Amino acid sequence: MYGVSKISSEQNILLTTFPGAQYSAQSLADHLDVFAKAGIVVDMICQSAPRGTAVDFSFTTSYDNFAAVMKALPAAAKQHPPLVSGGYSKINLFGEEMVTSCGVAARALSALAGAGIEIVLITTSDLDISLLIRQQDEDAALEALHKVFEV
Repeated sequence: MYGVSKISSEQNILLTTFPGAQYSAQSLADHLDVFAKAGIVVDMICQSAPRGTAVDFSFTTSYDNFAAVMKALPAAAKQHPPLVSGGYSKINLFGEEMVTSCGVAARALSALAGAGIEIVLITTSDLDISLLIRQQDEDAALEALHKVFEV
């Protein structure tokens, strides 16, 4: 178990990244508001540490929202063109013991590295870790993670 009691996956994930976005609380809110007004439910949201006045941030949504995302992009793209790509799966590691368990992320990342699987995006909370990977690697990722966490 090692802090993880459940492993699940979700296919057909779309990734949208805004490189070089303005570093301000309002900027991120404004970007995400465009997609909210378009009726798009965003899932994983990840922001880099600031570099001066710029940050990179990404979010995921279902690939079913591709047309709506593309339609909303002009209103959200401020300075740099966003990057939109599909073909991803999201792996979720869940465990109530994760709060008090050391090394859960390290164990997961080591298992995936050992299987030759690259992580595209990672987000966490106190009870779960979400990993975005190429959809073609989903089966191998699940196998490696089930093995290392004995779930």
